[in-house]
Amino acid sequence: MKRIAAAAGLFFAALALGCAQNIVQERGGSTVASITARRVVVIPFTARQRGAGAAIRPDAAALVSSYVAESFEARGIDTVPASDVQQAFGETPSDASMVQMARERFGADVVVMGNVHRWRERDGQAMGTLSPASVGFEVKTYTAADGKLFRGLIFDHTQVALGENALTAAQYPGGGTRWLTAEELARWGASRVVQTLPITAP
Repeated sequence: MKRIAAAAGLFFAALALGCAQNIVQERGGSTVASITARRVVVIPFTARQRGAGAAIRPDAAALVSSYVAESFEARGIDTVPASDVQQAFGETPSDASMVQMARERFGADVVVMGNVHRWRERDGQAMGTLSPASVGFEVKTYTAADGKLFRGLIFDHTQVALGENALTAAQYPGGGTRWLTAEELARWGASRVVQTLPITAP
C-alpha cells in the first residue's frame, strides 16, 4: 500500500508540474551552473514596446527595476538599486559598457539590465475584470569580472483565473482569489525571476 501511495503521489506531482504554466523562461546564458555574488547592481531598465499594443506606462521600467532590486535584497544579497545608479551616472545606457562602470563604481559582482515590453492594466476591479493585467519584461544578468551574460530570463504573463489554471493561479498573491493590478503582477514576476536565478550570497 505504501508503494501504491508513493507512486500515486509522484503521478499527481508530475501532473501538477505538467499543468502549471511555465512562468519564467530562459533566453540565453552561460553554462556555469551557479555563482556567488557579494553585490548586485541593477541598471535602470528601459521600455521597449513591441507591436501596436497599449502604450507602456511611463514609470513601468523604473518600477520593474525596483522590484528586481527588492527581490535580490530579499534573498540576502547586497543590492544597489537602479535609482542609485541613475543618480551616480545620470542617463545610463543599457549596454555592456555599464558592466565595467558598475564594477568600478560600485564593486559589482553581478550586473542586472532589462527592458519592459508590455504593461497592460486590468480592466475592472479586484473581484471582477473584463481584461486581466498583463506584463512582459526581460532580465539579463552579467558577471562583472568578464562582462559575460550569465542568464537571460523572460517574464511574459497575463493573469489567469482559478477556473482556467488553478495550479498557476494559486501561486499569485492572494492565491488567485482576486485580480491583480499590473504593479502587483510585475512585482510577483520580478520575484519569480530572481528566485529562478542561481545566484547566492557568500
